Amino acid sequence: MHKLWIILGCGIFLTACNQPIAQSQQQAAVQKSTAMHAVLLDQPNLFHDETNLKIDQQFNSAENPTDAEITVEQAQLDDSVAAIRTEYQLKRDQETWKVVNKKQSYQCARGGNTKTFQFELCP
Repeated sequence: MHKLWIILGCGIFLTACNQPIAQSQQQAAVQKSTAMHAVLLDQPNLFHDETNLKIDQQFNSAENPTDAEITVEQAQLDDSVAAIRTEYQLKRDQETWKVVNKKQSYQCARGGNTKTFQFELCP
């Protein structure tokens, strides 16, 4: 009987010590920043469009990176633009990744240059 009271008392004590986490603390834990999150903030519909998608992500080091380059290539359902390439350069500021440079180039479906990406708009 004595053991039962000890177990019951420990259970009540542990339940009382388990305070709920505040909503802002939960959000902070869930919203940990990654380089890809920064890109998705810039292109929120990236995974919603039904097009071919190629993403390349490179960091300056495997452990605790501070710089990243992400290249996103999206096929287009357009008669003049075959694909759009967006190149991001990112830096980590403490725990938050920020876009420091963004370049967009186009692969034309017609015209003289259909093999490579160019910065000029397609004809």
